Amino acid sequence: MKKTYLSILLSILIFSTACSGGEGPREVSAVTSSAKSTDYLSLMPEETNILFYANFRSIKQTSFGAELSARFEDEIGVNRDDREYRDFLEATGMDPEKDIYELWFGSTGGDWHDNVSGAIIRGRFDEKKIVEYIEEERYHRLRQANYRGHKIYNIEDNDRGNDDTEFTFLNSETVAIGDVEWIKNVVDLSKDGGKNVLSNKTMARFINEIPGNDQLWAVINLSEMTDGWTQKIRQQGSIFKGTKSIENMQSLIFHTRVDKDARLYIKGDFGTAEEAELLAETMNGFKAMAKLMVMDDKEAIDMLNGIKIKSEGSLILINTTVDKNFFDKVDEKRKKFGGGPVKLL
Repeated sequence: MKKTYLSILLSILIFSTACSGGEGPREVSAVTSSAKSTDYLSLMPEETNILFYANFRSIKQTSFGAELSARFEDEIGVNRDDREYRDFLEATGMDPEKDIYELWFGSTGGDWHDNVSGAIIRGRFDEKKIVEYIEEERYHRLRQANYRGHKIYNIEDNDRGNDDTEFTFLNSETVAIGDVEWIKNVVDLSKDGGKNVLSNKTMARFINEIPGNDQLWAVINLSEMTDGWTQKIRQQGSIFKGTKSIENMQSLIFHTRVDKDARLYIKGDFGTAEEAELLAETMNGFKAMAKLMVMDDKEAIDMLNGIKIKSEGSLILINTTVDKNFFDKVDEKRKKFGGGPVKLL
């Protein structure tokens, strides 16, 4: 079956594709976007309750980003010698490893039938060449509809059992991909302005807590999401026996700054001080058990001690730093206990 490299552009982008090595990205403008750029966040609908951001370009240029790329190259890299990949580069003039800069993904967190989601991708795009490439792909059928001066493209891929893909080019640096309703909302906001995710007081408050130079972050507002979504997220906490704090989780914020290492920060609101304290004690108990397993390795113990977990009122606060030594140490322990090397997925 023929593999299409269009999916590299039109899927919600593999994190590491942008962290891969090679030449630096081409400049597209003198203006560098930031994680909380109102120009882009103002395109996210007001009803957004899940928001994810990644600055691939910035992460790629750090020493730790290069380390991640080298370590997971077999899993996440692309074969630049592959003929189809070279054909894709030649036909579209776009290299996904170099020309995808930033990603904003948002979702309303509604039930299956009414959930609306999509992504805004910032990079370097040649609409004419990309569309021509899709039209020449024999495994795809391309349809298009006009909406307020923009063409919304629909790629039918039913022959291979995949859902259709809809997207539009806002300009040569910006692509919106997702549900048609979501894309139209983005186009409307780009034309008229109006209420957006920053008009959502709860989401705006969470976003304002994130340092402006952090390249990777996520905000989840479970208090406004439908029961179907929240149950799926909260049931992941079933390992925490004896506490209902996961079921009572109201919000979750994650952000990280990548440079020579990655500094991670997580904050969750779990409803009550009692539940937050109980969950913190449970998590610290797991950490203590892990320390017993590596009690003969001072470096590993120091790494575990570097994971700070505490409760403040109804909040759980977790922060730590991950660097090259972390992956080396985890690989070492996995081999000792019979596991394989660390994998990204």
